[in-house]
Amino acid sequence: MSKISLRVIALAAVMLSGGCQSEKPLDEQQQHIQDVVAAGGVVDSIFPIAVHLERFRKGAGDNPDTLRNASASVDALVQRWVTAITSSDTAQLNKLIISRAEFAWLYYPESKMSQPPYEAPPELLWGQLLASSDEGARAVLKAFGGQAIKLKTVRCPTVVTEGPNRLHEGCVLTLDLKGATQPEGAYFGTILERNGRFKFVGYTNRM
Repeated sequence: MSKISLRVIALAAVMLSGGCQSEKPLDEQQQHIQDVVAAGGVVDSIFPIAVHLERFRKGAGDNPDTLRNASASVDALVQRWVTAITSSDTAQLNKLIISRAEFAWLYYPESKMSQPPYEAPPELLWGQLLASSDEGARAVLKAFGGQAIKLKTVRCPTVVTEGPNRLHEGCVLTLDLKGATQPEGAYFGTILERNGRFKFVGYTNRM
């Protein structure tokens, strides 16, 4: 049986420091792990996931209990995103995605990636999420930042339930730019819904 050893502490330190970009977006990392497991391999680490999560939470802060600065619907969240892009407001964009504490306490424990047979350490996924989300946000700001864009339609065709979390995936938008309707496109990643509150998991896209 093949085995992949993840030196997660050193790897996470590099990714979270911003010293380099992750080689794979989060969804590609998930697919990579799934492919390894499907081929009969395992994802291994020095410590069990419970230990990784305990250590990760110590650096993440207290349990937020709920999604903070969240929106009441997908449409409301995406409209806030449009407003932030229009004004090139990176501070507001940062508020619309889950924080490290929300990832540690609310998102990751319910994710299938924290469970067998995957058991990907939280610091690995968080680091790759940060890298791919930052890259996606920069691409959208380069394309639309500071321009008068309007939201026409929002469509999230897939909803996955993980415990109390509902993940709205594959979201695509139709935008109006300077009076011209743009082709439907995917400009961000999964939207997390928890107890009727909505935030972006990240801004990963393929622009």
